[in-house]
Formats: sequence, C-alpha cells, structure tokens
Amino acid sequence: MKSALQLTVLVGCLMFSSSSAAVAYCALRDPVSAIQHFYPAYTSYKAVDGRVDASVRAVLDEQLPGVHFSEFGTHTLYVVFGEFEVLGYVHARTEKGDWGLDEIIWALSPELRVNEVRYQRSRSAGRVLVDSPEFLDWLSGRNLEQMVALLTPDGAGLRERPVFIPEEFETTAVTVVRSAVKTLVITDYVWPTQALQ
Repeated sequence: MKSALQLTVLVGCLMFSSSSAAVAYCALRDPVSAIQHFYPAYTSYKAVDGRVDASVRAVLDEQLPGVHFSEFGTHTLYVVFGEFEVLGYVHARTEKGDWGLDEIIWALSPELRVNEVRYQRSRSAGRVLVDSPEFLDWLSGRNLEQMVALLTPDGAGLRERPVFIPEEFETTAVTVVRSAVKTLVITDYVWPTQALQ
C-alpha cells in the first residue's frame, strides 16, 4: 500500500513538473545591453511580468489564425524611461527557427510601433536578412494592423515579397513578421499602456 501511494505521488509530481515546464517564458538574457543598444539615452527601466490569458489568446487567434497557444505563457516587458517620459518598450520573443529556437528582441515606440528588431540568439541562415538595413527599414514604424497586412490571410506567407528578401529567406521574413504581430498583440493586451507609465 505504501509503495502504491509513493508511486501515485511520484506520477503526480512528474505530471505537474512537465506541465509547468511547458509554459513559455520570454525574457532578455542581458536587459541592460539590449536597452542600451535600442535606447542609448535611457535613464532607467523597469521589468514587468505578465501572463497571456484566454482573452489575449482570442485576439492572437483573430490576428494570426492557427497560432499554437502552448508557446504563450509568462512574458517580461521592459519599460524604458528617459529623464521625463517613457522612451519605449523592449520585448523578447522565442520563435522556431531553421536550426532550433531563435530569440528575437523587439524595440517598440510608446505608440506600439516597431522601432527596431534584432536577434538575441539564432542559428538560422536568414539572420543576415534580419540584420540588414533594408529589412529594418521595411518593418520600422509599422503598427499591428500594418504588420498583419504584410501577411497572407492565413498568416503563413507574405502577401508580396520585397525584392531585397531572397526567396530562400522568405520563411525567415514570415517568422519575424509573425513574431512582430505576437509581440504587438501581447504588449497591447497584457499590459495596458496606462499601467506602464
């Protein structure tokens, strides 16, 4: 009887630990370095954790059909301050890349437009595309609606591939645009802007 109880407790612990390990946690590896890169004139920042709940998942599904919800869980948003105002936000996302997971860092304006993007970690060949000035110019200044408009209705491709995106890197471009959509939705719906001042 004692061994049956021990076995039940062991199985319960394993089930709990595997479900809690499956929760996504998106954060920066080195927040100070990333914030200095995106906002060199910053004076301070604060990290705010938030969870993606069912209401946010509904918005994600509306904006990006077929998105896999187990990738969403706890996220950390970095609110970056200047001397007297919010300069912007920094948010990290983990996405499936060509050779493992890619970690992408987004810098957003206070109005939730993309300022800049860069990889924190990636082994994908398409990294050179994301690091290019043309790609950054293509994404910079776009808001959620403008990012969604770059994708096909099913969210699986680009409506139109710009000439500077080689055909072999189109998948990378789609992954990054989808990441931007997720980042903008999560930032807008998990943390109301007025709570971040």
